[in-house]
Amino acid sequence: MAITGSNSSAATSEATAATADVVVGLATHNHASTAGAVVRDARASLERLLSSLRWCIIAADGGSTDGTLERMREAAGDTGALVEVQYPLKPSDALEVPYHGLAGRARALQAIFSEARARQARACLVLDARSAASSTDWLHAIDRLTAEELDFVAPVYRRHPATAGLLHGLVSPVFRALYGVRLVSPLAGEFACSRRFIEAVLGDPIWETDSAQRGIDLWLSTAAVTGGFHVGQANVGARPGDEGQDVDVATTVAQVVGALFTDMEPRVQVWQRIRGSRAVPQLAERRATESPSVDPAPLLESFQLGAGALQDVWAEVLPPMAILQWRRLAVQPLDGFRVDDALWARTIYDFAMGHRLRVIARDHLLRSLTPMYLAWLASFILQVRHTTAAEAEARIERLGLAFETEKPYLISQWRWPERFRPVKLRR
Repeated sequence: MAITGSNSSAATSEATAATADVVVGLATHNHASTAGAVVRDARASLERLLSSLRWCIIAADGGSTDGTLERMREAAGDTGALVEVQYPLKPSDALEVPYHGLAGRARALQAIFSEARARQARACLVLDARSAASSTDWLHAIDRLTAEELDFVAPVYRRHPATAGLLHGLVSPVFRALYGVRLVSPLAGEFACSRRFIEAVLGDPIWETDSAQRGIDLWLSTAAVTGGFHVGQANVGARPGDEGQDVDVATTVAQVVGALFTDMEPRVQVWQRIRGSRAVPQLAERRATESPSVDPAPLLESFQLGAGALQDVWAEVLPPMAILQWRRLAVQPLDGFRVDDALWARTIYDFAMGHRLRVIARDHLLRSLTPMYLAWLASFILQVRHTTAAEAEARIERLGLAFETEKPYLISQWRWPERFRPVKLRR
């Protein structure tokens, strides 16, 4: 029989909740096509691999109307393993579709964490409700969490770097350069964490903010690496699918990069002191994946169109030399097209400064980065399309080092923003 709570702010009290060593959390809103399979897979894995531990599955639902909860109840069976809590959706959540596809995500995670704390769980595993592919792989991390060896475990999905260009080409190298930790997926919606981590983050006021509903996953990763917690990575299966999402590239860039830049500002005293980077413990072996077949020609065409329309916007952000370099790239043919790593790193740092100083409306600024991102992606695909996954990973490693090398440029701009006054070039 399922146990049903009333809302996210009133999770089961510590006086009445049954204790659990491990909880698996799912944040759902109209995921009937996949959520039942996720629960079924998680239950089978938990019964097989964690028979000596007490566990439960927490479903934080935002008022699904498509039978999501009914599917999860059927999958859980008459075991009492499924715990249901509700999280509220607000009118503002409907104004913008988040890149991860779940409106009110921070409130959903808050409900899961609150329930996990009430049950005194030593480990909490948050899975994506869109896929049942990786719960068994994730359980490799449970022993390390329950033994208090790790506090936060991020995923490493089995995929080629070219299939996640924004992550590998921008988010991960910036995160690495800022915070000195080499997390492959610092904004993934799946992760595992300890009781100590949950206790630390639940007291933060971020949970109810509008920006957190998009960027809470990145915020959690940053809190883990900057808060003195023990961090690791788990090699898991394929990344959950994007069924039901309808977010264009420019909106995704604006949301993801905006979350990254916004989180930089309150942590400036931390990242300005960090130099270099370190690896983190890797759980289980990496699995090879095939190179995707992606045509770089449309990406380059989109860049060229954007370059013609956005010169005035870019002139508000970039220094003259960078403007000249991007102009030259806009007339290069596909054969031999390359975006230099140092140029790309400095461009992202210039946009971070433009975002901080609000040189133009932030959303407009972030969307104008999209053609440059597509140019970088076209360049990357051209370099790795005939290589192995390991060689592509090595290429990404060189990019990460370039962002570390160019970090003093960002720091100098941040400390002396009066230097950040790009001179507009005439066409």
